[in-house]
Amino acid sequence: PIATAWTSDEDGSIHWFSGDPEQNPSRKGVEPIGNELEGFRTLRVAYEPAREVSKGCDQETSAVVNGSYMDLLVLVRSKVDLSIDDGWEKPLGYQAGEEVTGGVAVIRNRIEAAVAGQQVHFLRQYWNGTVWVNESLDIVTTNDRGIANFSYQYTGKQCGDETCDGTWRVIAHFPATSLFTGGEDIVGLVVLGQPPGDMNAASWWTQPNVVLPIIIAMLFAMIISAVMYKRYAERRRIEILRGILMDTMMQLQAANEYIQVIFNCYKDLVRFFRSHGFMKKVYETTREFEWAVHEALTGIATTDQLDSFLTIFEEARYSDHTITETHRDGAIHTLQAITTSIDMALGDQMFTRTAEHDAAIHTTQVKAGQFVNAEGEMRQAGIDEDAEELNFSL
Repeated sequence: PIATAWTSDEDGSIHWFSGDPEQNPSRKGVEPIGNELEGFRTLRVAYEPAREVSKGCDQETSAVVNGSYMDLLVLVRSKVDLSIDDGWEKPLGYQAGEEVTGGVAVIRNRIEAAVAGQQVHFLRQYWNGTVWVNESLDIVTTNDRGIANFSYQYTGKQCGDETCDGTWRVIAHFPATSLFTGGEDIVGLVVLGQPPGDMNAASWWTQPNVVLPIIIAMLFAMIISAVMYKRYAERRRIEILRGILMDTMMQLQAANEYIQVIFNCYKDLVRFFRSHGFMKKVYETTREFEWAVHEALTGIATTDQLDSFLTIFEEARYSDHTITETHRDGAIHTLQAITTSIDMALGDQMFTRTAEHDAAIHTTQVKAGQFVNAEGEMRQAGIDEDAEELNFSL
């Protein structure tokens, strides 16, 4: 059995609906016959107290009535849904004489199978200012995929035998048949668009062909501005770091107190690293300072330059030996190398021109007709240097 029903205590009747989850928990539907999902089926309602029916009624121990059954002939129908397959509404509307095309799909509600070979009505109506007036009806049969299409020529303001404002609508309707029912109508408007010649007269912000390029240009400008600002901020950050190093180098060249100058540079760098997110706001450690230096100057200064730079602070902070001129000169050399690397990274490196780069086009004078002979000697065309030795005359 597909389900079990209980009789009423009052009159012994039963009321059963296959779509009720309580009466039919499995929601088992009517099985198809071959490829036919709809059609007539025989439903047997049986009461068999003397039998133990699997997944049905239990056998009654004290049955006082005989079992019986009744066969009922029922018609199985499917409820369908309409969905848009090819929409016929256009935001900009249609022009008179333009072809209007559209289509809908008819699908069974429960199993989502296409309904083929059934009729769909496409009703065209126009608005006369008061009510919708029927103009024509197209009846189309669905194909194997359950799709029905229509097409017609839009007449604009010529609405039947009268003139209207050009507002039309197409209603897709699935009429109930003996095997199918349901399906809400689909309504789509067909309106008169603005003539192409009047597009320039409309406001420019209502024209997609004008607004879209402006939006794209603004997006490109915003992206370029963001990239340029990021490059400017990065350049500004490196310039501030270069200024700190150059001030320290100038103070060392002025023979100021070495330890004090290095500590002041350390404090300025820590303040710089904190403001630019390379170090934490609360505290700093030696390892964190080293990490910040590598993070800020990686790709600008070489590894050897960074190691020498960090050695300057380690010697000033932890070393107990005497600081000599050698240490000062080494620190100045390291700072000069790093600032030079920063200049090259920023493109501020000065190019000098010496005599080696000059073209030697004026250093050697060449006379007209001068050439080199086979012996490698320089000769002048038209002059015979051995004329006197030959003593030849006419």
